[in-house]
Amino acid sequence: MPRRPRAHRSDRSPATHGVSLWDRVLMHDIGLVKLDAAGRVLLCLPASMAAGFAVSLLFGLPAIVGIMLGALPAFLSCFVVVDVKTSRVAARCAALYVPFAVALFCSIALREFRVLELVLIVLLLFVQFYASKFGVLAGDFGAGLFAAYLCGLLLPLPLASFPALALIFAVSLAATIVVRSAVFHPDAYRSLMRTRRAFLAWQTRVLESAVDVLGASSGEHATSGRGAGSRELARLRRRRARSHEAALIADGLLAQPGSGPTGETAQRLHSLLFDTEQAVDGIARVATELHAAGAPAVVREGVAGAVRLVLERSGREGDRAARRLLAWADSEPEVLGDARWANAVHRVALLLSDLHSTVAAWQEVRRDLESSGEGVPFESPVVLMMGRPSGAGPVLGDELASGGLRGPWKRFKVSPALRTAIQASISVALVEPIALLLDGQRFYWGVIGVMVVLAGTNSTHDRVRKMISRGAGTVIGGVIGVSLVDLVGLDHPWWTLVIVVASLTLGMYGFGRAYVFWVIGLVVTLCQVYNYSGQFSDSLIAYRLVENLLGGLVAVIVSAVVLPIATGAMIRRAVIRQLASVRGFLEAAGGFAVTGAARTAGAAGDGAESAALLRNASRAVDQATYQLDSVLQPIVRFPTGGGDRRDDATRTALAGVAVTLRGIAYRGERNRALTEAHADQVRAIVEVFSGSLTALSEGVARSGTPESGVARAVSTATGAIRVVDSGEADAGNAARRVPAAPRAAATRAAGSKSAAPRVWRSPAGLITALDESLGDSPDDTLLSYRLHALLRVDEALSRLAGLYGLRVEAGATTPDLVERRARVTASHVRRRFPAV
Repeated sequence: MPRRPRAHRSDRSPATHGVSLWDRVLMHDIGLVKLDAAGRVLLCLPASMAAGFAVSLLFGLPAIVGIMLGALPAFLSCFVVVDVKTSRVAARCAALYVPFAVALFCSIALREFRVLELVLIVLLLFVQFYASKFGVLAGDFGAGLFAAYLCGLLLPLPLASFPALALIFAVSLAATIVVRSAVFHPDAYRSLMRTRRAFLAWQTRVLESAVDVLGASSGEHATSGRGAGSRELARLRRRRARSHEAALIADGLLAQPGSGPTGETAQRLHSLLFDTEQAVDGIARVATELHAAGAPAVVREGVAGAVRLVLERSGREGDRAARRLLAWADSEPEVLGDARWANAVHRVALLLSDLHSTVAAWQEVRRDLESSGEGVPFESPVVLMMGRPSGAGPVLGDELASGGLRGPWKRFKVSPALRTAIQASISVALVEPIALLLDGQRFYWGVIGVMVVLAGTNSTHDRVRKMISRGAGTVIGGVIGVSLVDLVGLDHPWWTLVIVVASLTLGMYGFGRAYVFWVIGLVVTLCQVYNYSGQFSDSLIAYRLVENLLGGLVAVIVSAVVLPIATGAMIRRAVIRQLASVRGFLEAAGGFAVTGAARTAGAAGDGAESAALLRNASRAVDQATYQLDSVLQPIVRFPTGGGDRRDDATRTALAGVAVTLRGIAYRGERNRALTEAHADQVRAIVEVFSGSLTALSEGVARSGTPESGVARAVSTATGAIRVVDSGEADAGNAARRVPAAPRAAATRAAGSKSAAPRVWRSPAGLITALDESLGDSPDDTLLSYRLHALLRVDEALSRLAGLYGLRVEAGATTPDLVERRARVTASHVRRRFPAV
């Protein structure tokens, strides 16, 4: 077995540790996705350019031709070819030679047939977008065809030079394969250690902000951001959001295909990620609540001191910090005299103790991991795209599968890839003649404007924003590029090459953060290339800006007219998917209750298996929440009407529900089998929730869908993931990773419209009745915690139901649970810390 890498100093206390410069790099690039992409460009591009230059000298071609053609295969392969095995990377890079050679031959051979040449551009762009439906190899082939064809249009060379040009492609790809195989081979174990370190660094940041919030003076308007400490609260909210995103990315990265088999170690990793995040986030929530409630300074300082002890030393001090906090609280009048402060202190003590437990667990799991990578890995419902959780793509596929097109296009059912391919073809057909009139020599800039605006975008708002980013990047890059051209000129070719490589490398690194950074780097590069080839002029950037914006504008208009999908429909679809995932979680929780009762009777079952099911269901809810945010965030808001306010209220309510459900799934291994009577009551609660969620889903669909289409819209809430994914390669993993419970929930919701009432029936009465029947035993305490969480879920969803026109039928008045929660928490503390 290969020797494990030596642990970093900060790895020795994995629960919390200091944030170093390397930690900051890892935090903002989890999995080193951006750094790896930039590194590939930095090393592969010079090697391939040198190889192309050597071939051009050998065959007497202009040096600029060898450098340009050498750079293209290297850059494109670095951009599109990312895989989990070195052999697959090499095979995919080598396979790019075929589309490169074919497209280059066609572009040179058809130079005398202008109309056919222009028609072929339309066809190739269609192939590029549609090919992605058939997997990564087809996607690589389509991208290679289009890029090489455009490159051939730039080369005024005879057909007799094709063998030499094809050889340049071959040696460039060979150089790329050698560099990537030697330097950028995947290492699952090291990747896992880096991911873990970045995740834990974000937890440290959250705890630091929690201490800052506790130290800030509270005010009555703190929660609205107008009171004292609003800056600290805003920072804590941002860090909690980034921490949660980091947890999702870590989950998705560990589930990447090829990282190894799944097993007990895999589930322990998943559990540790989940439980560590929940312990830290729970402390942050308590800090926010104490600040908002105006807790006495002595209470806030006592809690802050306990958290500070963990930050200053390590997560191993969690148990000690908890005991010191409890000992202090037992003699503090402010805590003893108010159940709210006592409950908060006890919650923090329990969470600090949990944090202490995770330290030993992290160390134990780390020892059990195979450094070869064969034992590293697990399955997760979180699906990543370019290193981030997948956004609006699955929502678009779901909406298209359910026939969500507008106007005369309603009768058509197309996949996302086919829709984009059709829109791209029509857009290019319209742009080409206009671009030829503006600048016949560089008409392809308008074509590229179409391609980049449509690539990776799902809605009109997305495309408008990308077009604006491209325009801004062109202007900024033009200013920098022209300045560098004036500075370097033609007398320093080596400096020109350095500028080209550096610009593309920095642009590739910034691409993962904001598209505008990539455009800046690209425009700076083009200024150097055109200057060195003798085609640079003062009007170059202006022409590029106009033609790029022309292509982008036409693409936006075409996408709004041809096969259009309303932004409101995308929002409703995302909300329905979110509600389906919530219903799936609750039904998984109900299934856990049934499993527990069955175990009492001697049936097979395992608490760890049930806990894993709940965690996966919770992550499915988180994924749906992220997708809802992705749909809502690009939208340009206007201070008019109630639609936007309802969208914001919906996002807030469902995000809160997701947080609460994560709390229910937290430490699920501690749950024990319920009595048969309690299991029956839990099933009844879940059944009421399920019916009400179905009604709410129909209400959301009805808010923008004709009555005849409501049942169809709800029925495809998650089931359509499978339909769309059958044609989308990347999303195929999503259908396999989403737990069965959400899909089954959506299937049951697909029944007749009359199957669910148009009313939100609250299960609060059933929940309260069960809670009041519980005692102070350990099992009853754990169940009570989860029942209180269900009350919060019901409260949030009841308000949401009212926004969508449902009549809210309350089951019973929810009692004041402050005293009850305080007693339950205190009982749990006494059992956890009997000496205190």
